[in-house]
Amino acid sequence: MPSSKTQRDALLLVANYDSDVGYAWWLMESFWVALADRYAPGADVVLAYPSISKVPAAIASAPMELAVCDYSKRSFGELLAQWRLIVSRRARVMYLTDAPSLSWRYALYRLGGVRRIIVHDHTPGRRTPPGRLALAVKKLLHRLPLLPADAMIGVTPYVSRRHREVVGFPADRCFVAENGIPEATSTERLGVHTAFGIPASRRVLVAVGRANHVKGITVVLEAMAKLVHQQGRRDVHFLFCGDGPHLGDFKVRATALGITEFVTFAGRQHDIMPILRGCDMAIHASSAEVGYSLSILECMQARLPLVVSDDESVAGASEHGLTALVFRTGDADSAASALTRLLDEPALAIRLAEAAADRVVNHYSLERTRTRLLQAVECASAPLLRNGGLR
Repeated sequence: MPSSKTQRDALLLVANYDSDVGYAWWLMESFWVALADRYAPGADVVLAYPSISKVPAAIASAPMELAVCDYSKRSFGELLAQWRLIVSRRARVMYLTDAPSLSWRYALYRLGGVRRIIVHDHTPGRRTPPGRLALAVKKLLHRLPLLPADAMIGVTPYVSRRHREVVGFPADRCFVAENGIPEATSTERLGVHTAFGIPASRRVLVAVGRANHVKGITVVLEAMAKLVHQQGRRDVHFLFCGDGPHLGDFKVRATALGITEFVTFAGRQHDIMPILRGCDMAIHASSAEVGYSLSILECMQARLPLVVSDDESVAGASEHGLTALVFRTGDADSAASALTRLLDEPALAIRLAEAAADRVVNHYSLERTRTRLLQAVECASAPLLRNGGLR
């Protein structure tokens, strides 16, 4: 650690999970790297993990220092550790993930020297808007000194709207940095029929995500049962890539529906794009996301015709009849109808897939996301973060 005579002010990045957490946490890591690349020339950049096991390669090579400190804890000892890190590293700007918009702890951090607190919100799902009086009180609380964050960044317009309409956060301090994915660097395609033992005569319907009930996999299984038993189809097979707490429940449900011959549970797959390119169509039946899911964007990038549930927290990247077919959330009949259209109307499937792929290139690139993020952070932190350093 630099001595007090030479130490610079710092940008403190706060992680919520251990350094080796997978799934979509890579996206947050890419944001930390972008912020470090931008501001490390003129400021210390410190990333605080609750615990450190294996450090991701991108983080290890970035111009930042690592610390162990759990900012989710509220005990006196943990709060003291949080405050000491802020003071010792001269943290002037804090960048938090999925933290509250209002907290008494923010006042403690400010007493330690923090001058700007920025929250990047990735939390999924719908929120119930409060009544007019409750919303007015929330708006008033968010105008108080010390307690509110200085800025809320939503990962989609849907999340940012929640900040304004449900949380009561001031609109002039709300920003959007829409989630994006990296540009495809390979066209590798996996032969999924051979890899997963699927009959060559079947078109493969794929879904990717955590094995959690909120992802709507049960609805997909029920839709498959309708295709197999009611329509008598033998030309479709469901491939689910993912693991999680409810995977066993999905397997039991597939057995009860009599469709185990037409379903493959492949578990978590680390290189998903070649698998997606080897499939014929995709479905995302979730009932709670942040406006859309990264897996939806990956399916779009892979040029897969896509079926998506119509919940407003899920379908934000999908336009019915243009880039996807949208079905009623939780409705297996509606999902089966949409899948039938893709199976029976190949021209429609091709048109949807091509339009979706173009949409990712033009609107959902990771580079665009990073640019929007840096713009939001600099605007929210002005005049502190300017020209690659802290003032």
